[in-house]
Amino acid sequence: MRLPWLDALLRLDGRGPIDVLEVMLDDALACEANYATFRRLGSRWPLIGHGVALGIGNAEGVDDDYVQAIATLVAKLHVRWYSDHLCFLSAGGVDLGHFAPLASDPETLEVLAENANRVRSAISVPLLLENPADVLGLGASSGAALGASFGACIEAADTGAILDVTNLLYNARNDDFDPLRFIEAMPSERVVQVHVAGGRKVDGLWIDSHDRGVEPESLDLLRVAVRACPNLRAVTLEWDEDLPDFDAVLDQLARVRAVVSEEGRR
Repeated sequence: MRLPWLDALLRLDGRGPIDVLEVMLDDALACEANYATFRRLGSRWPLIGHGVALGIGNAEGVDDDYVQAIATLVAKLHVRWYSDHLCFLSAGGVDLGHFAPLASDPETLEVLAENANRVRSAISVPLLLENPADVLGLGASSGAALGASFGACIEAADTGAILDVTNLLYNARNDDFDPLRFIEAMPSERVVQVHVAGGRKVDGLWIDSHDRGVEPESLDLLRVAVRACPNLRAVTLEWDEDLPDFDAVLDQLARVRAVVSEEGRR
């Protein structure tokens, strides 16, 4: 949900074609006006909360003050679940400035499990972890190995999962692996939500820039995910930059909804 679309959202008849809204919890923490807007939207739509600053794989641990702030916000907004990225954000006190993918060696899994337990004990709703974009290529491997590693991390953390099919598609293009093997190898029963978005190629690298419509290949992976994930509860469209008018967003949502409906009838 982006604030420039607020008026158009509120003009919809009832909930319109939207079943759920994902809100960026870090935006609400940073601005009281955003919090008030999210409360207003929550009176009409179920809300799910997403974040980008948890760093659940940080070896030095998660920031307890941040976790408590998220926990308080989750309760006040009545979000259905809270998600962030399966990654580390800092090392040795240095902010990396990007999501760095996690390995699944025993030491990493032990840290991840401890951090996830601290988060889950603080918040009142389920925790989901998302496969991040890997523009640095740090996790390059086969699709099957990467899917199994993602699954090992999710299981060690004992959380649900978000499958970002566009992150998966672009990682596969950049690192030359088969994204279908990733989905086959991951624990699909833990997937509760799917993200779709649009991106672009910059200097030979595919970037999940969230600034354009969803590619057909991402919709193809969405079809696979809908079939493979028995506990899927939400599919959300992400668009953060170069925002179009709201009619274009509704058109994108209609394409996504058509895929979900078609696969759901199979």
